[in-house]
Amino acid sequence: MCMKIRIVLLLLGLSTFILGNAQNDRSLKGSIQDAESKEPIVGALIYLSDDSENKKPLGESGLDGSFVLRKIPTGNIKIRVSYLGYKEQLVEVNIDASEILATPIGLYKNSLNEVIVIGHKNGDDRKSFLIDRNADGLQNSLSARAIEISPDVTVANSLQRMSGVTIQRSSNGEGRYAIIRGMDQRYNTTLINGIKIPSPDDKYRYVPMDLFPSDLLERLEVIKTLTPDKEGDAVGGIMNLVMKNAPNYQIVSGFFSAGSSTLFSDRPFQTFNSNVINKRSPAQINGPSYLAKVGDFPRRNLILRNASQPSIQAGATYGNRFFDKKLGFVLGLSFQNNYRGSDQILNTQYPGATILPSSAAGKITDNYPQFDATVNNKYSTQNRRIAVNNKFDYNINNKNKISLYNLYVRMDEFQARSSSDTDVNTNLGQVKINTRTRWQIQTIYNSTLHGDHNLSDRLSFNWTAAYSVARQQTPDYANFEVDYAKTKNADGTQSLPLIFTPNSPSMSAIWAHNSDKDLSGYLNFIYKTKLSNNDLEISWGGLARHKIRDNYYIKYSLTALDSSFSDILSSNLDFKTGSATAPYGNTGIGRNYSIKENVVAGYGQFKLDLLQKLQIIGGVRIENTSQRYNTNLSSDVNAGKGHIYYTDVLPSLHLKYAFDDRQNLRASYFRSLVRPGFVEIIPQDIPASENEAYEQQGNPYLKHTTADNYDFRYELYPKGTDQVLIGAFFKRLYNPVEVTFSHYSVIGGNPSPGTNILTPTNIGNVKNFGIEAVYTKFFGKFGINANYTYTHSSATTSKYFLHYDSTTKVNVTQSRNQTRPLQGQAKHIGNLSFIYKNPSIGLDAQIAYVYTGERIALVNTFYDMDTWQAPYSQLDFSFEKKLFKRLSLYGKINNLLDTKTKYYIKQPYLIGNTLNKIPGQSDPTKQIFVQQDIYKISYLFGIRFKL
Repeated sequence: MCMKIRIVLLLLGLSTFILGNAQNDRSLKGSIQDAESKEPIVGALIYLSDDSENKKPLGESGLDGSFVLRKIPTGNIKIRVSYLGYKEQLVEVNIDASEILATPIGLYKNSLNEVIVIGHKNGDDRKSFLIDRNADGLQNSLSARAIEISPDVTVANSLQRMSGVTIQRSSNGEGRYAIIRGMDQRYNTTLINGIKIPSPDDKYRYVPMDLFPSDLLERLEVIKTLTPDKEGDAVGGIMNLVMKNAPNYQIVSGFFSAGSSTLFSDRPFQTFNSNVINKRSPAQINGPSYLAKVGDFPRRNLILRNASQPSIQAGATYGNRFFDKKLGFVLGLSFQNNYRGSDQILNTQYPGATILPSSAAGKITDNYPQFDATVNNKYSTQNRRIAVNNKFDYNINNKNKISLYNLYVRMDEFQARSSSDTDVNTNLGQVKINTRTRWQIQTIYNSTLHGDHNLSDRLSFNWTAAYSVARQQTPDYANFEVDYAKTKNADGTQSLPLIFTPNSPSMSAIWAHNSDKDLSGYLNFIYKTKLSNNDLEISWGGLARHKIRDNYYIKYSLTALDSSFSDILSSNLDFKTGSATAPYGNTGIGRNYSIKENVVAGYGQFKLDLLQKLQIIGGVRIENTSQRYNTNLSSDVNAGKGHIYYTDVLPSLHLKYAFDDRQNLRASYFRSLVRPGFVEIIPQDIPASENEAYEQQGNPYLKHTTADNYDFRYELYPKGTDQVLIGAFFKRLYNPVEVTFSHYSVIGGNPSPGTNILTPTNIGNVKNFGIEAVYTKFFGKFGINANYTYTHSSATTSKYFLHYDSTTKVNVTQSRNQTRPLQGQAKHIGNLSFIYKNPSIGLDAQIAYVYTGERIALVNTFYDMDTWQAPYSQLDFSFEKKLFKRLSLYGKINNLLDTKTKYYIKQPYLIGNTLNKIPGQSDPTKQIFVQQDIYKISYLFGIRFKL
């Protein structure tokens, strides 16, 4: 509570400071623009004409080119307006009271021989705005400066500020994956400088976006339509991370910040000793025939201790050009060590449904969900990120240029989870106390060599050779469980005696690692010509990519030999009696595998500009996919090895009509595909103990997804970076994939009902459509940035329905069709940011609000039993105040509303003739509570310098 009060006081203080600076006596108001284009000029400096250049300017033009000069002398004065790349302008004004200039002050550009380099700074808002405006397809961007002054420190959290994008959060509340236009993360692709990168995730292709610190970006792009020259595997969109480029002049910059989370004001942050962990399993160290010993498994990594360390972030960038501006170089370094966490309550479900013979409704209730246990989890997560970004480019001459880019990112996640569970209805019976520790290492390395060559005035080509490798390693993923019997005594007190069983106390240790290596080559030719005096550009080319992915897994399980348990260290553990294979470790069902994938693609594309009004881009892309996988499964298991191949023809057509220089109308069609994740096409099984709550399996009969995509958008650019964008989209998906509850095992084709197993499944054909609106307006020192997206999809699937037949007096399982939205899709998405920028006092401030409507988190195979995530709102605040010319103070505060993530089933709670029995239940008449995650408020304060 004290921390919340301090944060509120801080915000009030900043507001008072801003308002105080808004007061004035005599003032002069006006605006500054380019004399020829009439575009507003942001950041022009205004001086009194008799001031020397070393004197402080009276003011600076704002976000819309306007300025206000306060407390200026009366009478006739001359002001001098200065801006890099433009000629200075003198203006004479008579000041009696407050004056407003009737016409804008126009600045003329210097002649070419007076200025060596004229252009936008790398990463500024104006450059990003122009790139979006002039793009061949639909895209939205965030500049480095917009990201820098936002409340976000990772790319994942920055993505939620963009139109049509929501994020899926990890267990510590941080954004991890992006959902674009209501399309689950599987339908989206991640690029680094336009090059596709592999994922370190052990299950899927999509890349965890929280790996990337946002301070290394020059621009973040979300591309929503695909032209033939782009890879065709995206339905929702493409996230392109444009990293820092070599500047035209020397830059030296850096930052340092520290902060914390108010979650750890209420409870301690728990950590463990990772130094005792062996990076390799006993079988890796000694060979697969080695009989492991109890001494091979340290237990000190399961001893949790309290820690109170602040989150720390730091970074630095250096860039310059050498040898007469021919050689460019940039190096960026970033380090983050963040402490986050969450408190979770989870009600797990039994498989299938039940019949309530006597419910709160006073009648028999068909097809009702049944719950197993209430689990209380406390997560403490330390994320340590290291990132290095480096680029060289060399201008051989005015026709040839080469560049070499390298990126390395690493995130070490140290997570401690303490949990307890008991019967969901009685809060009595068996209680499981569980301690789990995990050290997960994720890395991505990318090296890209690129060349641009002009063979003539008409013909040019470019090429790219890229090597990328993504890895994940989880050494000694340890789990310890002790069971107790919770009973109620005659006097009303409760007892909690230890239960000694063959599986309690128990300990497990898992070693797992995977790698994904890509070798890629790209080649593109561009030929420029004329067609009836209209500009025509013809391009063709292709790519070849060879991918090798492998996965390693082994698990060791130990149990107590007797009931003499006092703590983890003293417990007498050994391999289960009578199991001769236990010391060798369990390599799982299909958990050890390798897969090779070859993708070959070619395309042809044309771009035609008709009468400087209509631009037409069209063509076709052909992609061939070949996958071969092999597992450690025996030959009698279905699809233990396999070869999957397919070819897709992907046509596209894009139209852009310019009404004038400020209005565009765009329409487009493209066909695209999505390849399933590797683990999804392999017949493997992941137990519930390793997957948070439920067992998970692959599906070797899964088909890849294709889609027809249609887009329409009207664009208005009134002035400067102001914009109004209104658009609509429609997508028809064929064989989309969703992860659903299944009660049958894919392994061996078991026909009998089993447990709740998460299984990837093709759900037929689906339609998805929506509208998008973006509004950006700057007036003086204030600005507003808003976007709204409405999405609607319709998927009809067959589900089970358990019905009580009153005639035969038996329960009958029926089949019913149910129509619902796509998994992960929110119908309503909104972003609203208020921006304040006062150059005269060096203050930037922003308050940002994000809203995500309810969405299906988990699809159940039984009717009306899908798990929904409740609507989510988040309010964040950030500021930056210049202290000196090169030094500024900044702060970022997240989740000011202390928003919680909640999940529920859309049925009334009817069990036991009570309305509030299940733990966490708040609205029993409309929904059944399933899960809640609490993150609290987090904050960072620091300093930033730019030399």
